[in-house]
Amino acid sequence: MPYLFILLLIQCLLPVFAADEPVIDMHFHAWPRGAEGPPNHPKNLEYMRARLQQLKEFNVVLAATSGPQEFLDLWSQELPDRLILGPIFPCNDGLNPNRNRYRCFTDGGEFPNFAWLEAQYTKGTYQLMGELLNQYAGIAYDDPRMDKYYELAERLEIPVTIHTHAAPPRTASNCCPNFRVSLGHPLLLEEVLVRYPKLEVQIMHANPLVYPIVLDMMIQYPRIYVDVSPFQKILPRDQFHRLLAAFKEARLLNRVMFGSDGDNYESALEAYRSAEFLTDGELEGIFCRNAARFLSRQGVCDP
Repeated sequence: MPYLFILLLIQCLLPVFAADEPVIDMHFHAWPRGAEGPPNHPKNLEYMRARLQQLKEFNVVLAATSGPQEFLDLWSQELPDRLILGPIFPCNDGLNPNRNRYRCFTDGGEFPNFAWLEAQYTKGTYQLMGELLNQYAGIAYDDPRMDKYYELAERLEIPVTIHTHAAPPRTASNCCPNFRVSLGHPLLLEEVLVRYPKLEVQIMHANPLVYPIVLDMMIQYPRIYVDVSPFQKILPRDQFHRLLAAFKEARLLNRVMFGSDGDNYESALEAYRSAEFLTDGELEGIFCRNAARFLSRQGVCDP
């Protein structure tokens, strides 16, 4: 009897793991890693099923999923209740403008056909716009070609997710000749935010250690939310914690959202949990409730 009591006590004191709490992943990709061929290629299917199984294992109740049209179609059929979809664009010569050179849309366009895209939102096939990859394509955020898409997102209340900051080393020479670091500065989004004041925007890869202005922008434009992937993986742990502390000191943690960006969930979640200055409530917000508010998905984070 004492042994059983001790065993139960130990179990109660063990840390709570990811599967015990709901998570919304605001940076999830539906495309293969290091594989070739169409979406239904055996290696691509194997990768897809492994990634989607991780959503179940770590209680990821929603994953904001971007990718080429054919991949979005296939992945969403596999796990429709957990994936919310957004098309990637602009594209280079109709291809995904990064290392995974897949056709963005079945019609081969650099931008989605506008009438077709509006229909996808109207019937609920897509629920997000982006990841917008302007920086990879060498197209400014406020390029006139983007206006009708921002107007559509604002009118239909579609959240827009936008790549900022930088990319892996030698991106311009390795895959994407139009890529420019200068085009990823978050301040370049300001004209878009002024022009479309009701636009709900997620700044991806937000890093106040490199671009402190992102904090000022969040203060000025309360519809901005951020994710800070992949810094939980690529930065030393103490530096990542300083990044999180910058949001806390600015009282902006309630608009920071979790994103995996392809990272292992166990290590990604632990990077946040190991920040001892974050309260349980702040972690709960980052992992789920902040994104639920951004997505207007009330109740999704409740037990």
